[in-house]
Amino acid sequence: MFVLSVKAGRKKVLIGLAAVLIVVTGVIVTSKVHSSSPVATASGKQYCLTAATNEDRISFLKQFGWNVNAEPIEMKDVTIPEKFNDVYTQYNNIQKEQGLDLMPYAGKTCKQWVYAVTNYPQASNVRATMLVYNNAVIGGDLSTAELDGFMTGFNGAQESADYSMQGLLSACENQASSAAPAVSSEIPANAWPTD
Repeated sequence: MFVLSVKAGRKKVLIGLAAVLIVVTGVIVTSKVHSSSPVATASGKQYCLTAATNEDRISFLKQFGWNVNAEPIEMKDVTIPEKFNDVYTQYNNIQKEQGLDLMPYAGKTCKQWVYAVTNYPQASNVRATMLVYNNAVIGGDLSTAELDGFMTGFNGAQESADYSMQGLLSACENQASSAAPAVSSEIPANAWPTD
């Protein structure tokens, strides 16, 4: 039989325990940061941005009170332009009002998911569009495709004439008439995040 005896002073034991405590604390903090869901805050209300699965995306919309068809109408890749024109600036204003911002994603390609909203009051054919990057919602809107329709944030409140489809189309026309050809070619064809 072999017996090993180690004599450690009180100082060495305390240093060893402190080192173990630091490592355990680091592991706990790291796991909390990586496992926490991304959130945004708008109008004093915090909401979860997780959108990894279809169920996550439907749950995201339910946070705002919307019921949607279980299957998306459309899913495609869209590229956020590196330089925002007037239309994209207006669209990003909607995002900022709901606690989001597309500027950090300029030049990045994300997924666009479009769902049919089934319970929007006094309007039919309302669509919920979500822009998803790294399994989190980074932007989106509720809108109708009609020329006299609307576009608004996820809460559905139509508070500004700037978000009417007519207002966005006017901004598009102004941008097209005042932009030099080089500017319009900088924005990819798949850049506009809505229908």
